[in-house]
Amino acid sequence: MEGSHQRHANWYRCRFVTLRGPKAADAAGHPRVLGIKEDIVLDAAFDFLGRRLFGPERLRLLREELARSATPGSDERDRELVQLAREAEDVDRALYRRALRLEEHDDPQHPVVALATHRIEELGARRSAITSRTHQLEAAAPTEPRPEEIEALLDSIPDLTSVMQQGTPDELRELFAAFDLTATYDQRGRSLQLTATLSPALIDPESVGDIFHSGGRI
Repeated sequence: MEGSHQRHANWYRCRFVTLRGPKAADAAGHPRVLGIKEDIVLDAAFDFLGRRLFGPERLRLLREELARSATPGSDERDRELVQLAREAEDVDRALYRRALRLEEHDDPQHPVVALATHRIEELGARRSAITSRTHQLEAAAPTEPRPEEIEALLDSIPDLTSVMQQGTPDELRELFAAFDLTATYDQRGRSLQLTATLSPALIDPESVGDIFHSGGRI
């Protein structure tokens, strides 16, 4: 998009036709003329950022979105990992007890030694299976940040409403860039999709970011 000033207002206009030509636009089904007033974009941006990043309901809205976009099976994976960890502890304790039983007898032919040895072999096989399954689950774990990490990052964002509402054009530009604010305009559907990114560099280098979405009719 590029900016222009006409009819006493600022506009954002798509450069698709300028860069690729009208024939390419027709072939791609792209409008030959695509533009939107800056005021419309700014109003939507202020509303979006005010609700999702700075508003009092931001954490509730985040939790609702996370619940809708939760990765299927993530809860089951976590539960199985906890169960495997507990079972691994039980097996390790059992192996330790069997090893003590072996130390009590010097005669390798003693029945207790034979039973303890057999049980150690069984427990060792189970311990290997637990380790293998744990590695498998950990390797398949989603790479996206955990919900509690996302929520903590959002909760750390200061209220920048006054900057947004009273800032100069340069300050607004800096604010939008900090959150990587992106607006996608659908002329046919008369809708504007807004996306903002929470970067760990904004708050805490140990945190992780997430992307929040907002869309609506205009």
